[in-house]
Order: sequence, then C-alpha cells, then structure tokens
Amino acid sequence: MLLGALGVLSACSGESRTDLAAKTTVGAEKEHVSPGSARGLNYSSDAIYSYYVTGPRGMNGGGANMGPAYKEGPAEPGEMCCVGIPQPWKPGTQLRIEWERDRKPFDYKDRSGLAVLTATVTVPEYGPDTYGFWAIFLPGDRVKVMVMDGNANGHNSVRTKPADDDPFVVQGVRDEALTQQALKRFQ
Repeated sequence: MLLGALGVLSACSGESRTDLAAKTTVGAEKEHVSPGSARGLNYSSDAIYSYYVTGPRGMNGGGANMGPAYKEGPAEPGEMCCVGIPQPWKPGTQLRIEWERDRKPFDYKDRSGLAVLTATVTVPEYGPDTYGFWAIFLPGDRVKVMVMDGNANGHNSVRTKPADDDPFVVQGVRDEALTQQALKRFQ
C-alpha cells in the first residue's frame, strides 16, 4: 500500500519512489509525505485557469480550472491529484504558487485580462488527519493556501471566506515572462 501511495505521489511531484521512501523513514520524527487532493475556491470575479505550487518536503502539485465567483459564493472545481502533504507540519513552511487568471474569460478576442501571477505563501498549521490541499483565490489577485484538517484552528476552514486581515493571505505579483508565454497560446 505504501509503495502504491508513493507511486501516485511521485507521479504528482516528479520525485522518484526512492526519494519519497527515504522521506518516510527519516529519524525519530517519522516524517512522511501523503498524497492529498488539490482543490480550490475562487472568490474573485476572475477565471482561474490553473494553479501550481512548489515547495519543500514534497509539497508540489496543482489544481483545476475555476470560473468566476457566483453571487451565492465561490466557484469550486473538482478534485485533482495531487499535492504531497508532509507530516508532521513544520512552522514556516513556504510554497511558491503560480496561477493564471483572466479578467475577461468570456471575451475570446480580447485577452488583455490574462495574466500569470506568483506569490510566496506560508502554510498554516495543520494536524495529523488531513483532507486535502486548498488554494483560495480572493479579489485583488490575493491568495491563501491551506491543508484542511477538520480542526479549523482559525486558519484552515474552507467553509468561511478568509478575512482581509488573515495573516496567511498574500498579494500575487504579475510575472511578465510567464504572462507572455500564456498569451502566445491564444494567438
């Protein structure tokens, strides 16, 4: 079973089974990486075409296309496989997130709203029982990531929109080179 999980995770993270197996047997901490589904919520009026995170300890992966938010609440895609979720959580774990957003998703001739944004985000604390990785997109090109653990310790609830003063919400920055690459797909 462990080798099967390592195979799934290695396909998502690009790491070999040997590398991942070594992570499962680290010293007294008994650190391990489990594959978790990648999900998202979009509270912005932009379409989010994709997102991808990279980070330490196997936290690599990405999520699916999300339409603009609805009047009733956020847009949500289906689950994708997968993002590695290391155990135990370590303070100060940071990831790089890259996402492609479009401010004019239904205007197929005008792609001036398309941009690729990046940010460095800190992963809030999560417990030993996890229920997937989430990226939450907010108006103004802001984002938060988290691992849902059922505790909702104040920073990892997917049932409540993050507050404007949430310390884990960060501002994305437009990456011109990646934006130009994305625009070429539509030419």
